[in-house]
Amino acid sequence: MNHLFRVKLYVNDIEKSLLFYEEVIGLQLYKRSMHAARFNDDQFSLLLATDSTLSENHYFYNGKDMKGNGFELIIVVNRIEEVYERCKEKRCTIQEEIQTYPWEMRGFKVVDPDGYFLRITSE
Repeated sequence: MNHLFRVKLYVNDIEKSLLFYEEVIGLQLYKRSMHAARFNDDQFSLLLATDSTLSENHYFYNGKDMKGNGFELIIVVNRIEEVYERCKEKRCTIQEEIQTYPWEMRGFKVVDPDGYFLRITSE
């Protein structure tokens, strides 16, 4: 059985988030509208939607908690050093410098424009 995983992140500024995920991280935009965007890769989709799309009875509406609290999104990339350098050039908040993990993968941790915690890792 094949499974498709989708993660949806609510963002303050769709344009700022698009620049981060497209130009800094290197994901390919699949589709977008005024208030939403979608990146597809194999069996995974990352959806971005502006906070303005939330209804008043939605769980996240007017949330006071920090976005992404207790959540880590792991993105596997081919050229990790290039992504790391782009993050540094764009002055992204890097939480953990690039390193080789005990399981032989390389990675680093960065925070996106809305405070979501990402681990960028090699294949």
